[in-house]
Amino acid sequence: MTNEQTPRTLEILRELGSCPATPFFEELPTGYIVDTLRQASIDHWRDDFGNVIAHITPVKETSEPPVAFVAHMDHPGFEITAIDGIEAVAKAVGGVPTASLVKPTRVFALAPDGTRIPGTTERHEDTVDPTDRSSDRLVRIRFDSPIGLEAPVPVMFDLIDFELDDNLIRMRAMDDLAGCAAILAMLERLTQDGSDTDIYGVFTRAEEGGLFGARLMADAGTLPKDTIVVSVESSSVIPGVAQGNGPVIRTGDALYTFDSEAEQVLVAAVKSIRERVPGFKVQRQLMSGGVCEASAFALFGYSVTGVAFPLGNYHNATTSIPDPDGDVGAEYIHTSDFLGGVELLIEAAKSVARRNDRPTWLGNVAEDVKERMRYYESLTSADRLH
Repeated sequence: MTNEQTPRTLEILRELGSCPATPFFEELPTGYIVDTLRQASIDHWRDDFGNVIAHITPVKETSEPPVAFVAHMDHPGFEITAIDGIEAVAKAVGGVPTASLVKPTRVFALAPDGTRIPGTTERHEDTVDPTDRSSDRLVRIRFDSPIGLEAPVPVMFDLIDFELDDNLIRMRAMDDLAGCAAILAMLERLTQDGSDTDIYGVFTRAEEGGLFGARLMADAGTLPKDTIVVSVESSSVIPGVAQGNGPVIRTGDALYTFDSEAEQVLVAAVKSIRERVPGFKVQRQLMSGGVCEASAFALFGYSVTGVAFPLGNYHNATTSIPDPDGDVGAEYIHTSDFLGGVELLIEAAKSVARRNDRPTWLGNVAEDVKERMRYYESLTSADRLH
């Protein structure tokens, strides 16, 4: 990525950061994404479930399969179920930190016009076990002023929209606005450079509630069945992964191991980039900290792989999600991981035809090695038993 392209890429992420959303309340990021696609003259539409699908056709006819890059627009938060003046009752939606359920945490309700109404959570007496996600995890919220709205209303953590802090980018909802921004930046670049690949950019709803947007879309068969699906996520740092060492080629998540055939699209892209930039950093790991949309598409027979940005303060938990003594803080990723990830996506979109360039050393075994391996045939039957 050139220095000229970096500001625009970060601009997209910053502007998306000012579009808060929770599961089922994705109007702000949806609006920004649709406006950006329209301004770039990229074909796009919304399906029956509100997912946004962008499409760039190849510059010439191709026999290669399409590739879809998928990210979700929502983030864990709360949904108000009852309001009385400045007080409200809300339920957690998605994996919010347990700390936010048991001790005061600053939040804001989001009005339909985008107005943010600040307040503070208080523990709800009916939430006996705040770590039990199979039950309603309730909180009371005391707002600074009457909110004048009717339930349901989305509520988000009152954290910074976007901050560039030395080598780190901090946001309230990096997961998964970073994935959305990376895909948007990729699509903009491809409209300028052209692509020999049939490319989709997919922005889904209600992932944090249960992969709902992706599951419904995969079940509907919106993408051609031979599409290679690349999940683009922000995933918790785990042992073996370090921020600043590049984006992660994700071999699986907490539920599924992904496809080696699909992964070759990313492997080919890395090889192509390193021909120009020998020091290009990338990691490869089974990111088992959560389940991503690749698993939803895999369930319906799609070939899937993934790219992940190593994420700090996953789901805004400064220690871990179940820790009641933790705190709530902005999520963060390394700037070079994000920019490198965008470059990886762009190259992957151009490298589908190269995915069959496999390592030659894994092919035929040399004759002299074969002969040495035939040593076993010279043994007697008695020797072979030992």
